[in-house]
Amino acid sequence: MRARRGFTIIELMIAMAVLLVVVAYLTEMLTRQSRAYTVVDQVTEAQQNLRAIADLLERELRVSGFLVPQGAAVCGVDQTNAPDVLYLSDASALSPANEKQLGVGAAITGGFSGTGGAESLSLDDAVIDGLAFYDTDGDGNADSDFLESVSPFRTGGVIVTDRANPARGASCGIVTDVNVGASTIRVDFRSDGAAPGGTPLAGAGSADLVAVPAHVYTVVNDRLLRDGMVLAEDVEDLQFAFFYDVDGDGDVDSEWLEYPGSALGQIYQSSNWDNSDLTEIRVNVVVRTRDQDADVLQSPGMAQGQWQVKENRVDPGGFDGFRRRVHTAVVRPRNVGLRPLGSM
Repeated sequence: MRARRGFTIIELMIAMAVLLVVVAYLTEMLTRQSRAYTVVDQVTEAQQNLRAIADLLERELRVSGFLVPQGAAVCGVDQTNAPDVLYLSDASALSPANEKQLGVGAAITGGFSGTGGAESLSLDDAVIDGLAFYDTDGDGNADSDFLESVSPFRTGGVIVTDRANPARGASCGIVTDVNVGASTIRVDFRSDGAAPGGTPLAGAGSADLVAVPAHVYTVVNDRLLRDGMVLAEDVEDLQFAFFYDVDGDGDVDSEWLEYPGSALGQIYQSSNWDNSDLTEIRVNVVVRTRDQDADVLQSPGMAQGQWQVKENRVDPGGFDGFRRRVHTAVVRPRNVGLRPLGSM
């Protein structure tokens, strides 16, 4: 009778060891493929976010200053250790149908102290062109050119300037309340509360201070907000710089003297610049993947794993595994810098 033989314990152990090696290899390969797919998907999503941001942002940069005083075309809060806050005059709120001249704005009749913080501005009217654009009380009827609503939650901005004298600069803040009946708006001027040229409304003499509705771009918790609503996720930074052709030669003679916000250590302050000299606006938006990429983590020298420093942003240093994409928009606004002398 033939003896029956099976596998020995040693043979079983060898087979199991080989099987474990194969399983471990396949698991590692599938894990890496899954991570790679996730990263590629997130990079694609980040690039799509950039395209959406770029289209809207560049369009609003180009039409900034439409119908309003040149001094109210742009404004902003320039920061070196955090994202900048950008204000662009709100062209969508204004209708050119009944306008025969430039310099449209709501005259400020009281309440603007120029000391910063929250202030209630008294206006001659909350509708600056005779045709309201925003519904602030939710009744289905437009009642104001200044944006503030609870549902959906939206908070627009305001740019204050001297209509007759753009050299006095501009101030900007967030609208927190609109009272159409009383023609008042409450504005949080935050860190940019100085009055144009440093002169408050009280005792300003013949100053013609006006408030102009504006769109506000800001980054909060890695979200790009426009007028308080989320425009895009996974946005890490926003930095701007403005080119003022002070001597009229068409060239940037000095980043310090003509391109505020572009040089490290140099801060743009809206009250110091005449927007009638504004020739070019540059805005940088940095987006990143939501998850870290293991390949980037293993290669500290990879540029994509490092902070993307733009304009006067201070490099925070360090290295992480996020992949980043940067979009730079360089736009020449159509409505400022080209008006005849003496035009608002």
